[in-house]
Amino acid sequence: MLHWVVIFFVFVILLILLQFSVSIGRRFGCRQVEKHPNRKIEIIGIAESTVFTLLALLIAFTFSGAYERFENRKLHIIDEANAFAKAYEYIDLLPAKYQPDMRVDIRKYLDLHLATYLDIPNMKKVFDDINQASIVQHKIWKDVTAAGNADPNSNIIPLAITSMTNMFDAFHTGIEIAQVHPPRIIFILLIGLSVLGGFLVGYSSAENKHKFPIHTLCYVILTSFIIYVIINLEYPRVGFIHLDAFDHILMTTRQEMN
Repeated sequence: MLHWVVIFFVFVILLILLQFSVSIGRRFGCRQVEKHPNRKIEIIGIAESTVFTLLALLIAFTFSGAYERFENRKLHIIDEANAFAKAYEYIDLLPAKYQPDMRVDIRKYLDLHLATYLDIPNMKKVFDDINQASIVQHKIWKDVTAAGNADPNSNIIPLAITSMTNMFDAFHTGIEIAQVHPPRIIFILLIGLSVLGGFLVGYSSAENKHKFPIHTLCYVILTSFIIYVIINLEYPRVGFIHLDAFDHILMTTRQEMN
């Protein structure tokens, strides 16, 4: 529940920050109007167009990248479910004495993988889950190699070994993908340009009698919301955008192992 409060607080901060920049810009513009009442306020057109062009490009770039990473995370969860399911099925190819323990270990391995996703954003728990999974992974690998050594002439056991390595790769790739984000400077630049744009919007509204004309409110609300959506796409397990429907695929795979 706490991370929901934090992510909503981010949206509120964005609204306040942009509205503050608009207010400062309007106040500065009003002073120019008072000093020069007989002429219209002058806007440096080149600077204004440059700022909003860069802001538009940066929003498009970050939104596109965030959405692409979001889709990749969804698709990889499907790959993870397939890798776990195949590894579990290939246990049948191993000698009978190794099968019971390996089935238990793979179920535990999948449980820990689900836990790593569900425990986000509590990274302490996530790292604890990963450490426990590494212990289970080592045990699975030890058993599957032992099974291979027990029957070195078998042409079937290598298939089981390959399926296990694919499962391990899927586990670790999923964790790494969840941590792939653009550099912080991108977000700083995005917010910085938004604030500068807010200043210019407020400056240009100085001649309007209304303190907060409609175009000013539209800029503040829409820009704040777009940045908020981008952040939620980048961190889908923290905000209001979720991967629950795809996590359910992993949960279904786990249930089928029973």
